[in-house]
Parts: sequence; C-alpha cells; structure tokens
Amino acid sequence: MNKTFLYVGAGILFLIGLCLLAFGGITLYGSTAPSGQANWVPIGIVLGIFGFLLLAGGAGMIIAAQRGTKTEVIQQVKIDLPGQTKIEEMKCRSCGGTLTADNIKMVNGAPMVNCPFCGTAYQLTEEPKW
Repeated sequence: MNKTFLYVGAGILFLIGLCLLAFGGITLYGSTAPSGQANWVPIGIVLGIFGFLLLAGGAGMIIAAQRGTKTEVIQQVKIDLPGQTKIEEMKCRSCGGTLTADNIKMVNGAPMVNCPFCGTAYQLTEEPKW
C-alpha cells in the first residue's frame, strides 16, 4: 500500500514538474519576442528550476518505492546419470549415524550435511574414484 502512494505521488510530481518546465520554457521564449519583457527571463528560469526539482523528486519517490524489493531465485537441478546407479548408505563423519537425502541441502552451490543425531554440519566432498 505504501508503494502505491509513492507511485501516485511520483506521477503527480512528474506532471506538475513537466508543466512548470513547459511554462518556464514558454516564458523564456516569450521574453525574446518583440513584445516580450526582460523581467520574464528570471521568471522562466525559476519555473524551469522548480520543474526540474519536482521531476527529480518524482524520480526519488520511484526509487524509494522500488527499494527493498527482493527477488528470490530457486533452481531445481535434474541429474542425468549414465547407466545404472547404485545408491550407497551415507553415515555421519562424526557420530556414524545414518543420513538421508533430507539431511543434505545445497548452500551456495555446495552440498551441506546437517546430522540430525549429533548436530554436526559439514560440506560433502566427492572422493576420487581411482
């Protein structure tokens, strides 16, 4: 709900800022006409500056509305193993308790084991086959 107010406020600031910039430009352009007056120049500059500040405020409100938005990426990995695969029983390094697939989680791309028996946590490493 707070984001909605920020976006609406930013839209209002953008519209008012654009109008002020346009009026400032018209006033500056009008000061160069044969019937224009020299005192229109500072008025046009002030309107332009206020219009620009309102546009910057609207952009700031949009940035504030988008801040804190998190995107979580969940990857599911499918492993295709060649031939027949034999699953071995895994045991905890510390206590020797039997581990299941539920005790292994991927953390930052590495398989981590949390033993439900002794509470030990460690990273799985694959031993060479040769």
